[in-house]
Amino acid sequence: MPEAILVRESKNGTPLSVRDCTWQVVAGVEGCWRIDDEWWRPQAVSRLYFELRLASGCKICLFKNLTDGCWFRQNY
Repeated sequence: MPEAILVRESKNGTPLSVRDCTWQVVAGVEGCWRIDDEWWRPQAVSRLYFELRLASGCKICLFKNLTDGCWFRQNY
């Protein structure tokens, strides 16, 4: 299940740092994609996903819920 996560983002919406236990700087964006689905339901899905490499070397995947602006970590 997705977990809420704090994200500092640039003016254009790209993540700059994320907070797990401590703030971690994003070293690079390795992938970005958007999903718009279930448009026929009262609560449609609209998400912007990012695959990130952190300065620590770890890779994480997170998304911004475009309907409310909240960020979530998505583990696969």
